[in-house]
Amino acid sequence: MADQPPLTLGQRVVVMGKRKGIVRFNGPTDYGPGEWVGVELDKPSGTHDGGAHGKRYFTCNSNHGVYVQRQGVQLVQSWGAAASQIQSLLRGRKDRQESEYKRAFHTWHQMEMQDESDHLTQTAQISRVEQMLRAYHPASSPQPQGNSAVALSIAAGVSTNPKEWGEEIKIDSSYTGPHLTWPVTLEQVKKVLHHVRTRPHEPLHLKYVMQLVGRSVRLFNESLKSSICDINVPACEDGKLVILGDTHGQLADFLWVLKQNGEPSLSTGYLLNGDVVDRGEHACEILIITLLYKQLYPDFVTINRGNHENIEMNRRSFENGGGFFDEVKQKYDANLFMMFAQLFEVLPIATVISGKVFVVHGGLYRREGVKVQHLRTINRRRQCPTNTDNIEDALFFDCMWADPWDFPGVAKAANRGANCIRFGPDVTKRFLGTNALSLCIRSHEVPSSLRGFEDRHDGRLITVFTASNYCGQTGNFGAVVIFHADMSYTVEEHMAPPLASLSAEYLKPGEEPAYISPTPEEGRSGESKEEYREKMEQDNLAKLESLVVKHKDDLWWYWTHVDVDNTCKIPTALWRQGMASCLQLDLPWFSLQKHLVQVDKEGNVNYKHFLERCRPQVDNEKAFEAGWEYKVVHKAYEAMLNTDLALKRIIELFDSDGDGLVSPQEFKQALQAANIGLPETQINAILRVIERDDQGKLDVRTFLDRFQVVYSAGQKAGGAEQHPETKENMDLLNKVGNKLMREGSSSRMQVFQTIDINNDGYLNSQEFHAALDKLDLGLTDSQKAKVWSAVDINSDGHLNYLEFCAAFQVVDTSDFSSTAVREIMEAVLSALQQNKDSLNYSFRYFDPENKGKVKTSDFMAGLRALNASLGGGRAPFSDEQLEVLVEFVDTDKDGYIEYAEFLSAFATKQTASEDFDLQRPHISKKK
Repeated sequence: MADQPPLTLGQRVVVMGKRKGIVRFNGPTDYGPGEWVGVELDKPSGTHDGGAHGKRYFTCNSNHGVYVQRQGVQLVQSWGAAASQIQSLLRGRKDRQESEYKRAFHTWHQMEMQDESDHLTQTAQISRVEQMLRAYHPASSPQPQGNSAVALSIAAGVSTNPKEWGEEIKIDSSYTGPHLTWPVTLEQVKKVLHHVRTRPHEPLHLKYVMQLVGRSVRLFNESLKSSICDINVPACEDGKLVILGDTHGQLADFLWVLKQNGEPSLSTGYLLNGDVVDRGEHACEILIITLLYKQLYPDFVTINRGNHENIEMNRRSFENGGGFFDEVKQKYDANLFMMFAQLFEVLPIATVISGKVFVVHGGLYRREGVKVQHLRTINRRRQCPTNTDNIEDALFFDCMWADPWDFPGVAKAANRGANCIRFGPDVTKRFLGTNALSLCIRSHEVPSSLRGFEDRHDGRLITVFTASNYCGQTGNFGAVVIFHADMSYTVEEHMAPPLASLSAEYLKPGEEPAYISPTPEEGRSGESKEEYREKMEQDNLAKLESLVVKHKDDLWWYWTHVDVDNTCKIPTALWRQGMASCLQLDLPWFSLQKHLVQVDKEGNVNYKHFLERCRPQVDNEKAFEAGWEYKVVHKAYEAMLNTDLALKRIIELFDSDGDGLVSPQEFKQALQAANIGLPETQINAILRVIERDDQGKLDVRTFLDRFQVVYSAGQKAGGAEQHPETKENMDLLNKVGNKLMREGSSSRMQVFQTIDINNDGYLNSQEFHAALDKLDLGLTDSQKAKVWSAVDINSDGHLNYLEFCAAFQVVDTSDFSSTAVREIMEAVLSALQQNKDSLNYSFRYFDPENKGKVKTSDFMAGLRALNASLGGGRAPFSDEQLEVLVEFVDTDKDGYIEYAEFLSAFATKQTASEDFDLQRPHISKKK
């Protein structure tokens, strides 16, 4: 304070290192002791006009005044002010970067949890699909009762005798990789490790991998007599046990840990705490190295099972949190995948270290009084259950899926998935006390701090996660926990180098500079944080678009019911509330808003335009032949034609209260009452594109015209059968239609009513011929008969109003038909995409040998099983539409469909569409 120069009125100063202004007052005030300075700021970033708290010491423009104590003000020309301002700006920029980075990670983490939640939802759906398939196609497949990998392997024709695995395979002379003999030697294992380090993309021979997996299954069976593994830290003076959390196929992290801590040996044990597979590209190599060292040092190397050591999870795509099946099939074959699945079912569900430390992948338990002895008796030789009704299944499930929180007790973890729980510090304390344990170590999630570990529950619980820069996007540190012979432990964190850098080090030892991992204290550079943030945001928006498509109906329902003026516009706050409520995600919606919606001058969002921009990211051409969408739509309207209702009944059907207007509710009820089989999602799709009045309704006549033009578009573009087929007959029909519906004439409904002489709501042939005569077109009796045959679509001897509309079409001057067809098409694609895991299971039911193709009839049966399993109005397709889908999937008409290729069209994209992300730079395309 004494070193600060005196201030005089009119001097230019900097306030708190940020805001510039002019001194208007300097001296004591009633605001507090000491010297105060009143400053008129250059910009309206102040809080008053010189008057504050009932006192005024100077006057300036509104929001330009501020009072601060003397130490908060520096002269502009002083070096101190300049330095302080620069430092403040740098701190502000750094803080903003950190905040945006953490916000992006929070969203990314929520999306990852959503992937796992979707897996659990699909697993439950698969159970219902399986019930349908077994009920209606019991002899179609040798699929076993039960969900163990052994049973599934038997059905697939894969050996369940580990002694046989790989024995019959011959090694071609072209193979240049390392060789193994049994029992393996340390020298052979080191050669394999060197091969993986230097040539990670060249797989070890299939024969050796099958033999290794088989011997590992036998070893775990022989050495592990219960579902819990007991392991000790090597007792020698320098003995240690290295515990890895999730590695998820990230080979660079695994190799880095080996490099830093030494390879497994009699003095260095290793425990991999589950989730070795999925998401990354090199789970096979991590398993191969670990299992080879397990053969050498069975008492000091082990692997816990995680929630990703699961068949259905592994069959999901890399983008949806799986990928191990695709990795194994790409490097080897589907038989090896089933052998790995058998291995995963004999892994322990938890490990106890030296009787003191409990290591489990997920977490602790929803049930009280759980003892380790209970866990030892759990039947682990099966897929992880998803139903937690009985205690054994609940304990097994929690071992794989539970997460901690900082509040007492147990709570549902809805964001993680159905039946998942969070457990509090009291649960941890009670479990450890009951079992005379001192510490619990778990994994399962990236700590929110983005460190490689997290200490919780008063030091009784540690989360360790080994995969650094998880999925190449998050920028998190990885870590391992190392126990020493005296049971003390240390935590080592790292940021693994790129795999190519590690390979270069081993290829040319001494020539390449050794990589030095940054420490968490050194932090990440601003540039790397920006890079991580951008990658996460890109991934977030792609997954968010998929979720919006999935919840379109819910969002539409939510927003239309708060849109009191029926303008399709709502305040941004209601838009955010709708997103949070319908997607059930705790996301920073305010910051995401700038990516997703345009806000008008009144602060409103057009939610209809937003939903129209959100489309399923599907390779449509890969899935279907062109034109399928129009035929699907055509089938829906055709079903209405076949209801053969009189005009009065049609009007009553759509206008139940007789006010001449169709409300959305009346529309839905009418189609359901007509029993045309149009799924509710497609009904909602049409509703979203029909223009309404300010009461949210549409005139009945206009509505029927609009509904008909969708049919007409389908009839023309979809190649549906048309009457008459000849050009002559089509010309006749057009000539009659033009005269009937000439410009300036009455509406089609009035024309129909005029022709309907007996007023019974139908047109018979006599009434129709009389109308033709009045047109004075000079038609012969033969031509009249042809016209009648063309318009009587269902050949029942009379015309209902919808047949009349279909024959004599209005001209659609809007883009309604194309928009409606697109919305219905996207409803179909979205349903297929959301249920692709269930469909995959359905098709595999008929393909136990994993050939990737099924008969057309079996493909149809799989689709029908999905429809039936959803039930309750949630079936996504009508039976007629299913026939169309199958017709347009079987492109070569050979009676078989390659379902693996078909499903690949529905893989989740890693970037959002340009229309969805408004912040993405759009590249103009030359026409």
